[in-house]
Amino acid sequence: MAETVAAVRARNDDDLACVLSCVPVRASQGSTHRKGGFMLARYGIGRLSRTVVALGAATALTVAGTVTATAALPKVTGPTLAGTAKPTSAKYTALNGGVTDGTYWYAVVTEHAKSGTKVYDSNQLIKTKLYASSPTKIATFRIRSGHQTNLLGHGNDMAYNADTKRLMIPAWTNDDSVQGATQGRAIRVVNPGTLAIEKTVLLPHTTTGLCYDTVNNRYAGGTLNQYYSYDSAFKQTGKSAKFAMTGLGQGIDCDQSYIYVITSPKGAQKTNKIFVYNWSFKLVRTYEHASGAESEHLTHQSGTYYLGFNTGAGKLYRLDNFQFTVTYAAAGGTGSMPATVVLYGRSTALRTNAFKRTGYTFTGWSAKRSYDNKTRYQNPKDTSKTGWYAAGKQPSGWKPYLYKNGAAVLHTTPRGAVALTAAWRKA
Repeated sequence: MAETVAAVRARNDDDLACVLSCVPVRASQGSTHRKGGFMLARYGIGRLSRTVVALGAATALTVAGTVTATAALPKVTGPTLAGTAKPTSAKYTALNGGVTDGTYWYAVVTEHAKSGTKVYDSNQLIKTKLYASSPTKIATFRIRSGHQTNLLGHGNDMAYNADTKRLMIPAWTNDDSVQGATQGRAIRVVNPGTLAIEKTVLLPHTTTGLCYDTVNNRYAGGTLNQYYSYDSAFKQTGKSAKFAMTGLGQGIDCDQSYIYVITSPKGAQKTNKIFVYNWSFKLVRTYEHASGAESEHLTHQSGTYYLGFNTGAGKLYRLDNFQFTVTYAAAGGTGSMPATVVLYGRSTALRTNAFKRTGYTFTGWSAKRSYDNKTRYQNPKDTSKTGWYAAGKQPSGWKPYLYKNGAAVLHTTPRGAVALTAAWRKA
């Protein structure tokens, strides 16, 4: 039987490697004004009049400014629409921060209301079940004069602490409401059930973007071209160099391995970019989505990433071919192994087996991916032939493919997780 295209792709999954070079980047944040030597685009009013380019399938992955035609491409397409923000009034036109807990998408939608020569941001915090068309709950935070604090500020970004099960929203703002001296460092802690602010936490530095790594119980946050790492109590543990990011700085996201900073079209940059840093703030990889629509926030759950766009009152799209997580199971052995985060298209080595099983020898890893529940199989008579099949649907005589210790992966799944299970042979 001739080898299928799918089998060829699967076989090539561990054969490809990429060598990437990266350049520093610099960011502006949200919509801002001139302050402290930085150009900040004021109020975000520009996003109201910007011509929105329809999201399309045409995408490209950029490394050091060069489009790599053979690399896997992150895709944001119509079939992957995961949420639509629907405020109670058409006045709320600008999507800002957002985050998912895996079940719901929480999004801040802003109204830029003028009063004389001044502009005040009013916000609605909208809770919508992923892939649903109608919101579950909406809370309104309105400014009626310049003499009270704008509680959610610009609503530029949002984090979800999966350990405390609370939303964390930076209160930084660039409108004309009266703000306290600590407003730029304030994080509103919000109950995701009631959407009510429970308390305020003050960070050491002004913060417009915030994310939480639930594996290591730590945060990353900052503003403009400076980001910091914090422990779970917001004690500073690290600091980035000043970045030179292109485009308009927006939100950030992070996991146990990487910090993701997004920028949207501005000036010479006509597309959206995701800059991927490690936790030492070294640039690892740069992705580009070839759309002129304005991205606002990046969020993820269980290895699936979503990008929020300021189209209409706001839409959330799933990212494919961007990143996935590899987990390890002992299958009768003892011990534990941390997961491996793989940037799609970037050759990444699997971990060496650390599990122990008395009387058995480790022979490799079988693999099952979450997005289609398929396992990788191999023809034992011709090991060059492999493919992904649902259990019981593989060709007759095919056995689970076994990944070796340290094998490199890069295209194993377009999203989600790949569960590796240890295979043992009696010694």
